[in-house]
Amino acid sequence: MSPARSTTAKSTTAKSTPAKSTPAKSTPARSSPARFTVGRIDPPSLRDVADSDTVDRVFRALANEVRRGILAALHDCDCYLSSHDIARRFDIPWQGISRHLRILTEAGLLECDVRTNERAYTLDKTQLRRVAGRWVMRVATEGTRNKAGELVFDFAE
Repeated sequence: MSPARSTTAKSTTAKSTPAKSTPAKSTPARSSPARFTVGRIDPPSLRDVADSDTVDRVFRALANEVRRGILAALHDCDCYLSSHDIARRFDIPWQGISRHLRILTEAGLLECDVRTNERAYTLDKTQLRRVAGRWVMRVATEGTRNKAGELVFDFAE
């Protein structure tokens, strides 16, 4: 019985050969969208900006409206502000401001100067430019192609 099964399997294979031509017609349909790409061919690489933990910390810090307000206040004054001066600008409890300042400091967006009875904060613009600015620039620019045809991005600091 096994020889009969093998002959039927061979005949089934012979019958399936015309079926193979049908997927061959659909294969070019799959590859045709690759020829008509929309937008950028190479997606942005975060390796060019910073390590993923740093990018996550910075963008989590920027995700909150109060923290963005703290950064704006420090940018506008362009000096050190005590934590009390920062807290007076917002209508939230002191503990909330303290937490926001800690998150911003841990993300590297603020520099903290510990003084006798208080802490003073200033904006670290270099960290903000290095991570958030470069990430936005990386995503927003088209880049230029080198001789090998690869996209090249200039992230001069």
